[in-house]
Amino acid sequence: MNNYEKFFQLHHQEKPLIIANAWNVKSAQIIENNGYAAIATSSGAIADSLGYPDGEKIPFSELLYVVQRITSSINIPLSIDLERGYTDDLTRLNENIQKLIDIGIAGINLEDAQGEDIYLKKLNSVKNYLTKNNHNLFINARTDGFLQKLDAPLETTLRRAKLYKDAGADGLFVTGVQDIALIKEITAAVTLPVNVVGGPKLPSIEALAKSGVKRISMAVLLYKATYSHLEKVIRNIETDQSFAPLY
Repeated sequence: MNNYEKFFQLHHQEKPLIIANAWNVKSAQIIENNGYAAIATSSGAIADSLGYPDGEKIPFSELLYVVQRITSSINIPLSIDLERGYTDDLTRLNENIQKLIDIGIAGINLEDAQGEDIYLKKLNSVKNYLTKNNHNLFINARTDGFLQKLDAPLETTLRRAKLYKDAGADGLFVTGVQDIALIKEITAAVTLPVNVVGGPKLPSIEALAKSGVKRISMAVLLYKATYSHLEKVIRNIETDQSFAPLY
C-alpha cells in the first residue's frame, strides 16, 4: 500500500484521523515518533518560520524545498497545505502538482477563498491532470464560507460540498465552524469525509467523532503553542536570571 492509499484509508475508518501540522523536519519527526498516522503541513507555520506572512507570500520554490526535506525524513503520509495553488494559471498549477507528486506527497489542501467558480476551474484542472497522467493525490477541498462570514454559510458549504465532490474532491475541509450542531448538520448532509480544526471552542475529540467528523487538524495552532512555550522559557531565563527553565 502506497502513501496515497494509506492516507485515503485513514479518512474512511471508524475513528477520525487526528492530524498534526508540521512546519519543518524536526516537528514532523516528533509527530511521527509519537504515533501519529499521517502529517499535514501548515502554510501559516511554514511561512512564519521563514519570515513570511501567510497567504502565498512564500515563494513556491521555498515551500517545495521545505516539504521535500520533510517527506524525505519521515515514513508516514504527508499532505501539503497548498493554499490556492500558488498560482491562478492552470498550467502552472498542474506543474506545481507534478512537483509535489515527484517528491512523494500523499495529499493537498486546496482552498476556495477566491470563490467557487475559480475554485472549480482549478479543481477540474488538477483532477484532469491526475487522471491523464495516472497519478493519485488526495484532494482535501477547503471551503471558507464560515471563515469568510459569507451570507448563509451553511447553505453555501453544503452547495459547494456537492459541487466539489462531483468534480472529484476526496475530502471537505470546513474552516471557521465552531458549533458542534452545525458540524453535525454538515456531516449528515455531506458524503465526503469532513475535516475541521480542533480548537478551544469545540468539544473533545470523542464528541467530534460522534458528530461524524473524519479528520481533525491542528492547523497553525500547534506551531503557535510550540513558540508560545519557547517564549515563556526565554522570558523566564531573563526574569529569573537562571537557566532552570531549560531543564
